Amino acid sequence: MKTRMRAVALLLVLCVLLTACGQSAAPAAEPVHEASAELQEELSALSDEVIDPNLTCTITLGNWPADTAPESELALFEGYRATMAKQYPNVTLVPDYFSYTLSNYVPMAKGGTAPSIFQPPFTDPQLLISQNLVGDVTDALEACGALDKFSPSYVEMLADENGRIYGLPRDGYVLGMHINVALFREAGLVDDEGLPLYPRTLEEVAEYGQIIHEKTGKAGLVFPASETYGGWLFTNIAWNFGCVGENALEYQDENGRWVCNFTSPQAIAAMEYMRDLQWKYDILNADATTTDWAGSHSALGIGEAAMNFAADDAVDQPTANKGLPLEDFALIPFPAGPEGRYALAGGTCYMFAPDITPDQATALMAYLKILGKLPFLDDDIIAGMRADYAAKRDRGAPVLPAISAWNDEEYNAAKQAIIDEYSNVDMRLYNDFFDSISEGTITLRSEEPVFAQQLYRELTAVIQRMITREGADVMKAMQSAQDSFQEYLDDEINT
Repeated sequence: MKTRMRAVALLLVLCVLLTACGQSAAPAAEPVHEASAELQEELSALSDEVIDPNLTCTITLGNWPADTAPESELALFEGYRATMAKQYPNVTLVPDYFSYTLSNYVPMAKGGTAPSIFQPPFTDPQLLISQNLVGDVTDALEACGALDKFSPSYVEMLADENGRIYGLPRDGYVLGMHINVALFREAGLVDDEGLPLYPRTLEEVAEYGQIIHEKTGKAGLVFPASETYGGWLFTNIAWNFGCVGENALEYQDENGRWVCNFTSPQAIAAMEYMRDLQWKYDILNADATTTDWAGSHSALGIGEAAMNFAADDAVDQPTANKGLPLEDFALIPFPAGPEGRYALAGGTCYMFAPDITPDQATALMAYLKILGKLPFLDDDIIAGMRADYAAKRDRGAPVLPAISAWNDEEYNAAKQAIIDEYSNVDMRLYNDFFDSISEGTITLRSEEPVFAQQLYRELTAVIQRMITREGADVMKAMQSAQDSFQEYLDDEINT
């Protein structure tokens, strides 16, 4: 079996790309990436049986890893592609790495050049659906038997008002905090077993960050206060200061009008906390206003910062991608605030080009099944899962329990058993995070309900002002942002 897989991999160099109607095109040489013996063995378990020789189409894979991705990840996807070629010989898969943003996707969708499959965050599906920028895959999901396995909350995110579905969950996440244990150790913030004495409240984030900065000279907290990132993280902080219910950052009044509420006492207290992180405690990274999401992971991974607000789906960023040893990394629950303990629950989904055909939708469901991303259990699904976690372990990413977006208990249990087999971490560095979710000691919330990205942009601008101008007037800045976002809501939705 291993010999056959090596032969398949080598044939990728000579593969012939087909047009959508099945006519041949010029051959394109592609690199063959090396897989470890263990990953190669798991890939070899994928079935070579022909499933449908008549399905004929071309699909572009926007979820393909970048050329700079680890060799094991590239080898994994090449293995998936080779399996698809065996099972569906007249379906052509075209790798098309696509780093999604709303601004770069919209013109592609309108111009007919969007990849067949891509991966947006859960903030965007309803906007994409309402603007007819994504394709309906309800029938393909029903045909493959996945339609009734959705968790209800994910149906709400991915369906239109008529219940038609335009995507499916790739993974779920819960926002917590990443810890550079080495810097905690250097600052003396570890117990007798070397485990970090991590902050359990937002107040302790400030206090521990101050100790770390004084003892190590590094930032106690890296905060990405650029673009929309800062406002996104701030909403989770604000919930913990009481910006929920009648004090929410945005809400609908009795007439159905959406109202911005940035000037509640709770929101003002949360923004004063952000200001204090800079001017009272001095724990933020020096370049916060230009730091983006990737930059925050990098700072933690290379030891320039000790803490970063981040989720379980990003644990490979500071570790596998930036070299932080697994024994020096921890994931902890989002710290509680003075008015509660809340954490953002979200995730990434798969969505599809607006002009997707029924045959392409069918082929993409088959492709996702091979990847182990559909909630079924058969030999191929198990082999795909095992290959996925073998690749994670190969590249030094933490293999952790999954937060499933599917409600199939048998599928979730089987996946967890594979995760346990491939586990490569000391779970004492992660247990409190996962226990807080399973035991309900932290309340999970979804993102702000309407025009979240614009809301984040307004709040990011306020944060930038707070951390660059000592003595900045919080109420004045928040009032200005509230007026601006209210005008936006009135123009876009309240009319």
